[in-house]
Amino acid sequence: MGVLAVARRNPSVAAALSVVPGLGQVYNLQLRKATFFFLATLLTLGPSILLIMYGERFGHDLLERKDFAPFLLVAFGSIIAFLVLFLLGLTFWASAIVDARRSARELAEGRPGTQRWWLLKL
Repeated sequence: MGVLAVARRNPSVAAALSVVPGLGQVYNLQLRKATFFFLATLLTLGPSILLIMYGERFGHDLLERKDFAPFLLVAFGSIIAFLVLFLLGLTFWASAIVDARRSARELAEGRPGTQRWWLLKL
């Protein structure tokens, strides 16, 4: 692919494709960044959702056994872990959108897409 093929990137399309994290970077032909954003989002949002699903079942079992102190500790720890993972996942996702749009804008202006990582610059 030549420079002309890369230079015709539409920032709006790149941002819209980032509804799936990393797809905007694939559109911009930045495959390493695409892999990073996809895996980072998946590996933070996925466990946060699994934590809520399985934590509810575990907490229910503790309540049935009347283990209130362990229940409170597990519930508090689960809430903190969920919030950290979920907010980090949303940050990766938002960073993927911002990065795809800015990189596409640079490519459309004829500049090479930079290899910066927007998460670290937000």
